[in-house]
Amino acid sequence: MIPRRLLAALVLALPVLVVTFAVLAGASLLAGGLGDDPGAAALKWVAIGALIVLVIDALLLLAVLGIRAAQDDERSDQ
Repeated sequence: MIPRRLLAALVLALPVLVVTFAVLAGASLLAGGLGDDPGAAALKWVAIGALIVLVIDALLLLAVLGIRAAQDDERSDQ
């Protein structure tokens, strides 16, 4: 059984990670435009890390929802 808290955490983390990635990517572009190349590079790598966590969260959410759907389907068959 998948805990409801895990599902809620994954669902709530998704928009937070999307906004985090967007803000970091925008800040990286802004820093690069202002001539701060080391800062832009650092923000770019942090944004890439946020994007990786976002993809992992989306895949985990997909897996958890699939497992829950299979469990619910299994219960309805009985």
